[in-house]
Amino acid sequence: MLNKIIKTANASFDKELTFEIGSNSDLILENTITNNLVWTIENFAKSPHGLLTFPTKFDMIDPLLNISCGREKIIIRVSVNPEKIINLVEFGTSRLNARIRTIIRLKNAGYKVGIIIAPVIFIDDWKTLYHELITRLADELSEDVKKDIFFEVIFMTYSYVHNAINSEAYPNAISLYNPDIMRVRGRGMYAYKNTLRNEGEEYLKAELEKYFPENKILYFS
Repeated sequence: MLNKIIKTANASFDKELTFEIGSNSDLILENTITNNLVWTIENFAKSPHGLLTFPTKFDMIDPLLNISCGREKIIIRVSVNPEKIINLVEFGTSRLNARIRTIIRLKNAGYKVGIIIAPVIFIDDWKTLYHELITRLADELSEDVKKDIFFEVIFMTYSYVHNAINSEAYPNAISLYNPDIMRVRGRGMYAYKNTLRNEGEEYLKAELEKYFPENKILYFS
């Protein structure tokens, strides 16, 4: 697969292509078992063209800091959420303070870094929680990070399949399905109603523009 990506990247003469390689799993966590991510970065470094990108909720990045080449060809997007939501929903993932340190360490090591606020979940005090998250990022991220960090914002989509899996694995987890604020998005899939989602987008956009006025928001999804 990597050879195919390299071939496609090098065949693109008019623009630099970026390839998403982390859609199916968290590669930082997976790398603690396989070391495949280190191998991938080191071998992709041999290609003159293209970039690789992936998201993560974990802070086990020490193996990536020891790589001798290829860091400038990798975009690592660290997913963050308010600490309360991490505690209620994102079981087994790194704490917020560890994720913030990870962003700084990756940037210092020469990686391109982005921030994903995801999944945005509308619990009762969501505005306060996301305000606290964004102001904490503004306070704790280094000036070097803030020079060129970018943001992506993804709202939660509810799936009965995911719920069944999570309910069995984490019986004490809160229920994320709320028929009062959610709409059908497909078979067994639900998303937030447009009125609430639009309110969330407007609020988060205003907060990010206030505290990160020089940084791009690539998209809301």
